[in-house]
Amino acid sequence: MSDPRRSYATRPLQIHVTRKCNLQCLHCYSSSGPDQTEALDSVDLKLAVDDAHELGYSLVSLSGGEPFLYPHMTEVLAHAKVRDMKTAVVTNGMFLDKRRLDALKPVLDLVVISLDGEPARHNRMRANPKAFEVMAAKVPALRATGIAFGFLFTLCRDNAHELEWAADFAAQAGASILQVHPLDLVGRAAEGGAFERLDVDEPAALMAARRAADIQKRMGERLRIVVDFQPRLPEELRGGLTKCEPTTFADQVHPLCIETDGAIVPMGHGFSRDYQMGQLGHGRLRDMARDWIAAGQADRYEALTRQVRADADALTAPQLQNLAQNLRRASHQGAKIAAE
Repeated sequence: MSDPRRSYATRPLQIHVTRKCNLQCLHCYSSSGPDQTEALDSVDLKLAVDDAHELGYSLVSLSGGEPFLYPHMTEVLAHAKVRDMKTAVVTNGMFLDKRRLDALKPVLDLVVISLDGEPARHNRMRANPKAFEVMAAKVPALRATGIAFGFLFTLCRDNAHELEWAADFAAQAGASILQVHPLDLVGRAAEGGAFERLDVDEPAALMAARRAADIQKRMGERLRIVVDFQPRLPEELRGGLTKCEPTTFADQVHPLCIETDGAIVPMGHGFSRDYQMGQLGHGRLRDMARDWIAAGQADRYEALTRQVRADADALTAPQLQNLAQNLRRASHQGAKIAAE
């Protein structure tokens, strides 16, 4: 069995394999749902995995939509394992039955199950009155396989008080990790402004971080708590840290994301297409990476990330920030940041 405590986020290739999903979650970053049919070609995906391995990526993570509704999921994961890459799947947890899990066990290192809070909140966010009940009933079958798994808790401005419950639920279920990730205002969550009031502000981030620290002390080795916030760097450390020079393309751009329409972009779903590297099926990923660098896009992306990180360390910046969302927003703002 894989060590559930090793980091799976070193150099990830995130693949959003389909927009088809059994749920139509209110906060879905990809606007997925039961009526969506968009999905990626498995032959093209396997070629991209080959090239991603060559470029230095060490993890293939599949999400959607719901990846369990993608008919080639096991095939793509098996191909990644042949390339000696770690594999992960992000799921709503409603398809974790023994038949599927037995097929996945040889090729899957980590299952990440989405969790939006206590059952009533989870069901409300998932727009399904039985979403939590069905997911919770499936977890024992997952635990029995020995596949490492964890929960991804969607933090909103008003649910930090549910972290204790989530940690207890995760620990009792046998999970090794609880990842606390702030709500991302992208996709359906960005439509109509309904979720803007739930965007995690500084007080909510600090409350969540304090609660997570207290929970970690209580849990000890039973459960690892990870909070996806970037702390503001103390003034005395700014500029004093040695930056490692990249040796592979994956060192320069991680994560790398393939969206459900085949667009290949840095960082994650919803990043500005101004930084698009290419299109799945329109050539080899290794060539796209080479051409992207030659066109100056790598320098442009590095300048963007450098500026966003500098802004995050400004004295007036919040103490904790969702750096991924800051990067995504900056990529769409068209800020004229010249690479030095």
